[in-house]
Amino acid sequence: MSAPAPTQQTGWSPTVVLALLISEFRKTFSTAAWWALLIPAVVLCALVGLALAEIGGLTFSAPAPQALALSSFGSKFAVVFGVVCASSEFRHRTITTSYLTAPGRPQLLVAKVVVAAVVGAGYGLACWILGLLGILAGGGQMTSDELSSMLAIGAVGMMVFALWAVIGVGVGTLIDNQVGAILGVLVYLLLAEGLITGVARFTDTGQIDEFLPGGSAAWALQGLVDNGAFSLSTGSPLPWWLALLIFFGYALVAVLAGAAVAQTRDVT
Repeated sequence: MSAPAPTQQTGWSPTVVLALLISEFRKTFSTAAWWALLIPAVVLCALVGLALAEIGGLTFSAPAPQALALSSFGSKFAVVFGVVCASSEFRHRTITTSYLTAPGRPQLLVAKVVVAAVVGAGYGLACWILGLLGILAGGGQMTSDELSSMLAIGAVGMMVFALWAVIGVGVGTLIDNQVGAILGVLVYLLLAEGLITGVARFTDTGQIDEFLPGGSAAWALQGLVDNGAFSLSTGSPLPWWLALLIFFGYALVAVLAGAAVAQTRDVT
């Protein structure tokens, strides 16, 4: 009686995908990039929480500065991590080996996206915790209602950070030059988007902040904050969950664009 033929693994079989995920996690945690970016992110969030708590005193309302710290400071490091996660292989010229050993380029990109999203969510959790500790160290007070808002900000913050890391992977795959990709992302977030929204207001186009990548991510967090001390309300008609969906759309577009370029890129 002949032995049964071995089961052929497809490119998307659980075994293959799991092996790719394990490989990508090992690549990520074998370098110093993930913690080198995490440390300044959590320190900044802690300092922002501490400073605003000191300013606010006993009348301080914690959720608003927490949302501000996460959206305006910590999240920038998550997107840079995503860029590094994808572009480091181009920089160190290991991408050819990765493409040859992976069952396909889409599978490799999906593995990088999943790993970046998990690590990005971890960034969000760490920044939320350190931001909260900074707030408490500065004398911030929280009511039971504010505690529920803080928990909501923490949960949404993890999703926002995960999506920022995914966008970073898309950009890092689209632009194979690591320095160029990082500079491009930071210039857009720190300068270009502000100029776009400023021009829109000046030309009576209206408020378009929440329809842009940085603005939609920020409003997904800041829209959770009630009016009060340090209120972040800008009169936006968008609910926070819709801003989060818009931001998810940007992450999806970034990954699809990166996948399209990666599929045709010559790395020999």
